Amino acid sequence: MSALLWLVMHSGRVRSQDYETGLGLRGGVAWGVTVKHFVMTDGAVEGILTARYNGFNATALYEKHLPVFDTKGFCFYYGGGGHIGMWNTSEKTLFRTTRLFAGVDGIIGLEYVFEDIPLSLGMDWKPGFNLISEFGFYFDELALSVRFLIK
Repeated sequence: MSALLWLVMHSGRVRSQDYETGLGLRGGVAWGVTVKHFVMTDGAVEGILTARYNGFNATALYEKHLPVFDTKGFCFYYGGGGHIGMWNTSEKTLFRTTRLFAGVDGIIGLEYVFEDIPLSLGMDWKPGFNLISEFGFYFDELALSVRFLIK
């Protein structure tokens, strides 16, 4: 927690990322695609579509971006949103069933935007809490995203 507080306090003046929209791949426990679009100088919306548990998950997030490390292209981001999807249930029965689920998500991460090529790398942690079906907290969503950038 103290590292997070340090990052926020030493983030300096807020400035825009060097792109407007990024589209790419997300790899981790769940794999899929991601699109991030800046709607304000320091705020972006991100859509993530992933596959997991023989199903899929669609997530929508709002993220606040802050520059860090006094290095051009590096930013810290945090935010939240929600998810909806379908999974096979974990019930041990002869026939598995697919259920709709939905919940809320948080996100915290670091992103680096390369100066000479239209590419960014992001590493984040996206915990989720299912409110509908399979009720519970899912904390294992650590992922790396690689995005092609549109200025």
